[in-house]
Amino acid sequence: MKERQIGTTELRQRLTDVIQAVKEEKVAYVVETFGRPQVVVIDVDEYRRLQGQQPVRADMAARARAAFGMWRDRPDIDDNWLERNRRQWYSEWAVGEAGDE
Repeated sequence: MKERQIGTTELRQRLTDVIQAVKEEKVAYVVETFGRPQVVVIDVDEYRRLQGQQPVRADMAARARAAFGMWRDRPDIDDNWLERNRRQWYSEWAVGEAGDE
């Protein structure tokens, strides 16, 4: 899907044209305020397709509780284990984020 940027002032002036382009040309418009992306205007079919891919928040929360609950009774997972692994995870995340740019 092609993507175009548009400022909020221009969007107000050209809303009908933007809606037409989104529907007919299957273009996504990234709406910016002061040069920063704020929202995206997409076709309703694309929106519904994307919604179908996202798990419901309540379902995600239930899955997270179940996943973390299985570690509760492990004697080898204590505060020292957690601290050691947090340092490793944070360093890996920092390296990954620096390499993504």
